[in-house]
Amino acid sequence: MSDVVDREDSARLRLRQALHRAPLFADLDTESMMAIERELTPLVLPGGAALFHQGEPADAVYVVASGCLGVFRHDDKASPEGPELIAEITPGNIVGEMSLLSRGVRTRDVAALRDSEVWRLGRDSFEGLTTHHPEVLPALMRNVAARTATPTTVRRRQPRTFAVLPTGPDVASARFAVLLAAALGRIGNQVQMLGSDSANEEPEWFAHCELANSFVLYRADATLTPWTQLCLRQADCVIVVRNGDNDLPTRLPFEVEEARPGAIFQRRRELVLLHDGHDPRPGSTAGLLAEGLYGQHHHVRLDMQADFDRLARLVTGHAVGIVMAGGGARAFTHVGVIKALRASGVPIDQAAGTSMGAIVAAGVASRWTDEELSTRFHRAFVEANPLSDYTLPVVSLFRGRRVTRLLRLAFGEKDIEDLIMPYFCMTANLTTSNADVHRTGRLWHWLRASVAIPGVLPPFNEGGQVHVDGGVINNFPVRIMQRLGRGITIGVDIDTGGAMSAGESVEDTWSAREFVSRLVWRRQETLPIPSIVRILLRSALVASNARALKDRSYCDLLIVPPMQSYDLLDWTSFHAAIEIGYRATMEALEKARSLPVGARLFVA
Repeated sequence: MSDVVDREDSARLRLRQALHRAPLFADLDTESMMAIERELTPLVLPGGAALFHQGEPADAVYVVASGCLGVFRHDDKASPEGPELIAEITPGNIVGEMSLLSRGVRTRDVAALRDSEVWRLGRDSFEGLTTHHPEVLPALMRNVAARTATPTTVRRRQPRTFAVLPTGPDVASARFAVLLAAALGRIGNQVQMLGSDSANEEPEWFAHCELANSFVLYRADATLTPWTQLCLRQADCVIVVRNGDNDLPTRLPFEVEEARPGAIFQRRRELVLLHDGHDPRPGSTAGLLAEGLYGQHHHVRLDMQADFDRLARLVTGHAVGIVMAGGGARAFTHVGVIKALRASGVPIDQAAGTSMGAIVAAGVASRWTDEELSTRFHRAFVEANPLSDYTLPVVSLFRGRRVTRLLRLAFGEKDIEDLIMPYFCMTANLTTSNADVHRTGRLWHWLRASVAIPGVLPPFNEGGQVHVDGGVINNFPVRIMQRLGRGITIGVDIDTGGAMSAGESVEDTWSAREFVSRLVWRRQETLPIPSIVRILLRSALVASNARALKDRSYCDLLIVPPMQSYDLLDWTSFHAAIEIGYRATMEALEKARSLPVGARLFVA
């Protein structure tokens, strides 16, 4: 009995503290405050539960005593992926008063972001309050005006609380949690890790932990215990941890936070695949991804601090992603960019690209060293020209077999999902007329498709759909990287203009006879017209050039190495391109050091 009384007294104390902070009640005298207190009824909302839905009648105003509520928008301006969080209601604040004043219906969804305690003041009591205490109206209207004046722009809320959920007792979750906490500590000042010994604490105790720390890590049990359920309710992000080196069934033995009927939002879910000191085996990852249940998956080697640092940055929105544009031989300037970023201590946590940029980005996502990037690409493109297997031009000028062989030799039979680093590449889908984003599937397949310049290389066919070079539609996919919401986006664009012209005396199209005569009798002279390969390559990129110029504004840091004087097919400019990329990046980083993005880059 005493425990019940203590809990009631504790709840009343939290209510009084909230009332004194709430703008609606702050100016009331003690007697009036006690009268209002008697009108309030408590509601305990588990994390994830809805307080009210858009379109429902506005019949009450609510005071938040502990926990945190989220205001969600899911109208035509919201993301197609679901409701977007547009505001947070913390203890001492009220919610629902605007709809109540207008005598209308709820205009937004409100749900508990974690276990929360709210107190309800019904319409009659609210109207009685404003009638008998008109002095509360100025404070109330100031509160409404402040909310109305604040733009409700959609924003992505970065997680601060994490539930580490092992899929079984054989998972090294304790060691993982300690190492992740250390990595989080290198981002934020304070990290608190909580275990099942905290299961009986009150909601305000957990709220205090969140206020006092940059991040809170909840270590859940491997089964659905009351403590695990509490962890799932409190966490912004659920990190499911499983062994990545054994053949477990596709479906998890323990399903995570089943979708709730009528739920306003679902928590972010991330999958971590633990490896004991080695990379995942080719083709071993796809079956472990539970058919899209997770927002991202992460390969983590238990003996690699760099893997934990990358994971910490990705799950907290402090990651650095790099996007590389296509541009033929000019794209080897990306190698110089990577060398400069690494030399400057800038981490690279995820990579993406189109066409030749996709190939270099795949090398980065494969964790090739600077020497490997230079050696492998020089061997594949300079020592062995990939565009040399001419064929009868019914579908394309080249067979494409040489390109395919070089890509398979470089990347083997691994899937995109097997890459240690998150990665995607682009193709132009001629069947659907869309730019397709590839985050899964055999890596060399989609790299081959991403460089299939129309007319130069045969298109790539998959499932009856025809894919060609992604540069046809989206040569610089920085917006896609930015929408992931994982942190900073570095964009490396390739200017595809310049270095292409015809002789001034050339006015009409040459006949085949004239062209062959020129090749036979004056071979030492440069032909005054561009070749068909150069024409096709430039034509493929022209269409997306205007979009790429607009997309540059979406980069947190933009690097455009000056490569205009080099031909798009001049593979011999390999070393010069790398040097130009290196210098351009160092100059860009030097300028960025004095800007906010510089602080984020060099601290990440």
